[in-house]
Amino acid sequence: MPTNDARTVPPFEQLTQLAAQLCRSPLAALTLVEGGQHRLAAQVGTDALNLGMLQALSAQITTSPQAQILGPLDGDSIRFCAAAPVYDAGQGCVAVLWVMDAQPRQLDPAQTAALASLAAQVQRLLQLQASEQQYRQLFDNNPQPMWVREQHSRRILAVNAAAIAHYGYTQDEFLALTSCAVQPDSPDPLAEAAAQDDNLRALPRRHLTKDGSVIDVEMSTRSIQFNGETARLVMVHDVTQRLRAERDLARLSRAQRMLSACNEALIRATSEPALLDDICRMTVEIGGYRLAWVGFAQDDAGQSILQVASAGAMPLIAKAWPLSWSVDSPYGQGPAGRAVRSGEAVIVPDIRTDPAFERFLALNPIQGQRSVACLPLRNASRCFGLFYLAANETLEIGSDEVALLQQLANDIAFGIDHLRAQAAQRVADAHIHHQASLLDKAQDAIVVRSIDHRVLFWNKSAERLYGWSAAEVLGRSMVDDVYTDNPAAYAAATQAVLAHGEWNGEITQNRQDGNSMVVEARWTLVRDADNQPYSIMAVNTDITQRKAAEREVQKLAFYDPLTQLPNRQLLMDRLQHALASSARSGQGGALLFIDLDNFKTLNDTLGHDKGDLLLQQVALRLSACVRGADTVARLGGDEFVVMLEDLGPNPQAAGTCAKNIGEKILAALSAPYQLDGKEHLSTSSIGIAPFCRQPETVSELLKQADIAMYQAKGAGRNTLGFFDPQLQAEVTARAALEADLRLAVALGELFLHYQTQHNAQGRMTGVEALVRWRHPQRGLVSPAAFIPLAEETGLILELGHQVLVQACTQLARWGESAETQHLTMAVNVSSRQFKHPDFVQQVVDTLAQTGASPLQLKLELTESLLADDIEQIIRKMEALQIHGVGFSLDDFGTGYSSLSYLKRLPLDQLKIDQSFVRDVLTDPNDAVIARTIIGLAQSLGLNVIAEGVETAEQRDFLARHGCQAYQGYLFGRPMPAEQLAPFMDTLATV
Repeated sequence: MPTNDARTVPPFEQLTQLAAQLCRSPLAALTLVEGGQHRLAAQVGTDALNLGMLQALSAQITTSPQAQILGPLDGDSIRFCAAAPVYDAGQGCVAVLWVMDAQPRQLDPAQTAALASLAAQVQRLLQLQASEQQYRQLFDNNPQPMWVREQHSRRILAVNAAAIAHYGYTQDEFLALTSCAVQPDSPDPLAEAAAQDDNLRALPRRHLTKDGSVIDVEMSTRSIQFNGETARLVMVHDVTQRLRAERDLARLSRAQRMLSACNEALIRATSEPALLDDICRMTVEIGGYRLAWVGFAQDDAGQSILQVASAGAMPLIAKAWPLSWSVDSPYGQGPAGRAVRSGEAVIVPDIRTDPAFERFLALNPIQGQRSVACLPLRNASRCFGLFYLAANETLEIGSDEVALLQQLANDIAFGIDHLRAQAAQRVADAHIHHQASLLDKAQDAIVVRSIDHRVLFWNKSAERLYGWSAAEVLGRSMVDDVYTDNPAAYAAATQAVLAHGEWNGEITQNRQDGNSMVVEARWTLVRDADNQPYSIMAVNTDITQRKAAEREVQKLAFYDPLTQLPNRQLLMDRLQHALASSARSGQGGALLFIDLDNFKTLNDTLGHDKGDLLLQQVALRLSACVRGADTVARLGGDEFVVMLEDLGPNPQAAGTCAKNIGEKILAALSAPYQLDGKEHLSTSSIGIAPFCRQPETVSELLKQADIAMYQAKGAGRNTLGFFDPQLQAEVTARAALEADLRLAVALGELFLHYQTQHNAQGRMTGVEALVRWRHPQRGLVSPAAFIPLAEETGLILELGHQVLVQACTQLARWGESAETQHLTMAVNVSSRQFKHPDFVQQVVDTLAQTGASPLQLKLELTESLLADDIEQIIRKMEALQIHGVGFSLDDFGTGYSSLSYLKRLPLDQLKIDQSFVRDVLTDPNDAVIARTIIGLAQSLGLNVIAEGVETAEQRDFLARHGCQAYQGYLFGRPMPAEQLAPFMDTLATV
C-alpha cells in the first residue's frame, strides 16, 4: 500500500518521545541502520546529535534484545547512554532506540523493560512499513488500472501506472480529479456500497478517457485503510474489445437472419414497392438498425437520389434533405453519393467525425444515430441506387458482415431487376394483346400486303373505308381496284418505302363504289428474321373532308367572303412576289388603287345590303377588265386593288398600258348597276403607282397608289391619277408636321399672343387670343399650317382646351388690377371643339379653376358651325350665356349664313371678316357688304367689330357707317402678354 516517508511518520516520533519520558531522560533518538550506517529517524531534546558517537557506541551493542548500558563516555555533554537494538532475522540490527543524559545515571528495571518494549514496537512498525512497501509495488505494477479514492468526496488519492496509461491523464491530473470525471453518465454505486462496507465485483460500466473516448469496463471495489483513513480501492478491467467482438458477432448473426428473411421476401415478392418496404422493415426489426431506406439514382440535371422506401426513425430534416450522386454537388459528397458513383459499399463508423455530415448535423443534431452503411444496388450496366442503413452505435463492421450486407444489396438489386423485367414483360404482353385488338378496332384503315402486292391483313376500318370485306380481298392484289386513277403515285410510294423503310404522304385512292378519296398514308416496311423485306403495313386515314375544310379555311384566310376576290393578305403576298419578279426580269408593272365615289351615301340611303350587291358587281366588272394573270383584290370597304404584271421593260409603255386599263375600269364602273330592280349610278377614283426594277417595298407601293387615288379624288373624282413623288413629299411632310404637333400639344409647348381691340375713341377694350407654336427646328409655325391639321386629326380638342385655359388664366390676372379688369378676352372655338359633348362643362370648369370672370370671356364661333344641328348649338350657347359668357360670330359673311338661324342665336357681336375690310375703299362690292353687315347687326341689336383694319381711312369709313369697334395692324400686331402692359401705357399717353 502507498504510505508516507519514514522520516515523517508520526509513530516514530511518538515512540522516541515516549522513550524519553519513561526513562526520564532529556535526550532520546531513533536511528535506522542501512548498510551498517546509522540514519537518524527521530530525536528528542537536542538539535545536533553526534551520529559518529552513536555509530562508535553501536559496536558495543550485543545481539540481546534487552536494553543495554553503553560506556564509558568521556564527553562533557553526554555522560549516560542506553540502547535498545531492533533485530531482523535476515538483516541483523536494523534500528536502535537511544536514551541519553548529561549526568551519569542508571536505568531501573522498569525503565529497562519499557525501553525494550518500545524497541519491540519499533520492530513491528518497521515490519508494517516493509509490508506496505511491498503492497505499494504490487499496486503500482498491477497491469489493470487501479486507484484509491476518498470515501465520501470520491477524490482520487492514488493511481497506478496502468490507470495513467489507460486513461491518458498524468498522475498530477489524476490526483486532481474525482471518480466522476471518468464515470460521468453512470450512477456511483460505490458510495452506497461503502456505507454498507460491501465489496463489489465486475460491475459493468462505461468510462471516458481524457480524449473523450468511451470504453466499456468491469469495475471491482472494496474498502481499505489509506493513511489511517477509510477509503475505497477501485480496480478496472477494460472489456471494450470483448464487448465489441460480442456485438459484432451478434450483429453478424442478425445480418444472417436478416439476409435469410429478405431472401424469402424476394422469393415471394410480386410488387417492387411492397418488396422494398418489406426489406426496409425487416432490416430495422431483425437487423436491429435504427433506419433503413432504398433510393434510386435519377438522371435529372442535379443527378438526385430519390427515396422510394424506408423504415425506422427518419428525422424530418432527412426526409427533406436533398441527396445527389453528382460529384460537383455539395449534397453528393456524403456516403450515399459516393456509393452510387463508385459502385462500392461505403461505411461511416461514426458520422460525428465524418466531414460530409458536418453541415447536416449542424442543422439536425440527431440523437442516437452514430454510424451509416451505404450499399450500392447494381445491375449489369450500372449502379442504379443504394441501400442505406443507420445504426445507433458506432460500428466497426468486419469484412464478413460487409460481405453479407453487400450480398443482401446484390440480392435486392437482382430482385428489383427481376420484378421490373416481369412488369415489363406483362406490359409488353398486354401491349401486344392490346395492339392486336386495336389493329382491328382502329379508326384508320390498316392494310398489310406482301411485296408482290397481295393483301395479308385487312381490318374492319378498311372494310368500312373501301367497301370490300376482308374475305373479298385477302390474297388478292388490289392495285388495279384501289389505285385506278393514279397507279404511278402508288408505284413511287412503294419504291420509297422499300428504299427508306417508311413513307408518309397523301395519295388518291378509289372505293368499291368508284368514288375517289384522298388518304393520309403512313407505310412501314416489315422485315423477316433474315432482315429481308417481307411486307408493307399501310395505315391509311381518309382526309377528304379535312382537305375540303383546309381549302375552305384557306379561302376564308386569303379571300374576301363577299366578293370572292383575294383579300389584303393574299394581295400582299402576290405583290411581294411580283416586286421580286420585276427586279429579276426587268418587266414593269403597276398597282391600281380603286375607291368608289360616294359609297357611304349608298349605304346610308339604300342600306348595306344594296351596298354589298354593288361591291359584288364591281368585283365582277373589275375581273372582266384585266387579264387572267393579273390580280384583282378587295382591301376592305369600298377599296379595291388591281395588280398588273409583265407590262414590258419600258416604263413609259408600261405607264401607258396601265393608263389604258385604268380608263377601261373607269368606264366599266361608271355604267349603271341593277340593285334588286333599282338602277344605281356610281363612279370611282383610281390611283396608279407603276413599278419597275426600283426596290420599293409592298407597303411603300400601296402608299403611293393610295396617295395617287386621293389626288384623283381631289381632282374631281371619276378620274385617275398617277403617283407624283412631289405629292408623296407633301404627304410625308404633313405626317412629320402632325407628329411634331402631337408632341407639342402633349408637352404643352403652344402659347398665346394677343391682338388688341379698340373702340372709336381708340381706347383698348379687349384682346383676341391667338395661338402660336415655336418649333425647335422649324421656328415659328404659321397657324394657317397647323390649325387645319389639328382640325383634321382631332388634336384641335386638346389644343383648344389648352388655349382656353391659358386665356382664362391671363384674364384672371387682369381681373386683379383696376387698370385691366375691364378688358375682354375673345377666344376662337372650332366647330369640332364646340360640338364635343363636354364642351360646356369644360368652359365652366376652366372659369372656376382659373378664377376668370365669365362676363369678360367672349367665344368666337365660325359660320361653318351653323351647318347642322342648330338646336343643339343654341342650347349650348344659352347654357354658357347663363354663366355670363358672351359670343361673337367670327368671319361673318364668308360662310354659311341664314338669317332665320342668325336671329335665333344668342349672339352678342358680329365680326366683319378682314377680306371685306381690306378692299372696302377700292372695291364697291366689299363696301356694300361691310355696310350691310353693320346694318344687319344694328337691326338685330348686336355689336359689330371689324378685323384687319390697317389704315386710318379704313377705320374712318367703318366709323361713318356705324362700326365702333376695330381690330388690326393699325392698332397693333399680336403680342405676348408681357408686352401688353407697356403697350397700354403708350396708349394712355397718346
